[in-house]
Amino acid sequence: MPFTVITLSKTPASLKGDLTKWMQEISTGVYVGNFNRRIREKLWERVKENVGNGEATISYAAQNEIGYRFESYNTSRQMIELEGIPLVLLPQAEDKGAYIKQRGFSNASKFRKARKFSRPNSINVPSYIILDIETTGLDPKKDQMIEIGALKIDGSEENIFHSLIANKKIPEQIQKLTGISQKDIDEDGKDESQVLAKLLEFIEGQVIVGYNINFDISFINEQLKKMGQENLSNPILDLKTIVKKEKMFLKNFQLQTVLASYGINKKVPHRALEDVRLMAELISKVNKFPVYLKKKAR
Repeated sequence: MPFTVITLSKTPASLKGDLTKWMQEISTGVYVGNFNRRIREKLWERVKENVGNGEATISYAAQNEIGYRFESYNTSRQMIELEGIPLVLLPQAEDKGAYIKQRGFSNASKFRKARKFSRPNSINVPSYIILDIETTGLDPKKDQMIEIGALKIDGSEENIFHSLIANKKIPEQIQKLTGISQKDIDEDGKDESQVLAKLLEFIEGQVIVGYNINFDISFINEQLKKMGQENLSNPILDLKTIVKKEKMFLKNFQLQTVLASYGINKKVPHRALEDVRLMAELISKVNKFPVYLKKKAR
C-alpha cells in the first residue's frame, strides 16, 4: 500500500478525527499513513471539504519518474507535469496577485492589480490582421480550404473579411466539427480564386497573426501556387509561440486549453470568423503581444 503524507496549516477537530483513524500525526499538522488509493481519495476529499480557508498538501507514492505525486489545496503553488515528471509551479507576481485577491486581501492590493491590467494594449500598436481558415483535412497538398475569416485591427477600428469557398466536398467528420454543411458550401460558397484575390487585397502590407498560423499560410500558399502566383510575403506572427513563452507549463497548447488559462471560458467553434474573434480576445490578454507585433511590423 502506498505511503501517504498530508500536511495542514490548521486542522479542525472534525477533520482530525477522520485523519487519526488512518494516519499518525507525527508533528503539528503533519499526518502519515499507509493505505490504498480509495481511502486516500476519500480522506483528501474530506480534507478539502473541512479545511476551510486553511492550506493543505498531500504527497503519495506513484509509478512515475520520481516515484511520488503531490496535490495542494488553497495554496498559490500548483502541481504541473512536464514529460511525466510532477513539478511545482511558483506563481509570478501577477498570478500571485490574483491568488491574494481570491483569498480576500486588502482593497489596495486589488486596486493596484486592476490598474496594472487596465492599461490598453492598443496604444501605439501597429495595425494587423488576425487570420483563420477551415479545411477538409491537415495536408495542404491533398486537402482544401472551405472557409476563410480575417479581422483587421487598427486601433479601435475593426474590418471583417469572411467567405465560404465553393466547389468543395466536405467530409462528414468536418461537417460535425465545424457545423459547415455541404448545403452551406453549395449555396453560399464563392469561387476560390476570387476569394483569394480579395483576401490578398484585404491583408496587403499587414502583419498576419494567427494561432498556429503556419498551418493557415501553408494552405493559402499552396493554392496561390496552383494559381501561378507568388507566396504570401506578409510578416507572420504566431500567437501560439508567444503563449508558449508566457504559459510554458500548460498541459497542452490547444487553443481551447490556452483560452481557459487566460480566463476565456468559451468553446472554440471551429468556424473561421468566430475563431478569429476568440483570438482577438486572447490577444487582449497576452501581455507581450504588442512587443512582438512591433518587432514584426518594422
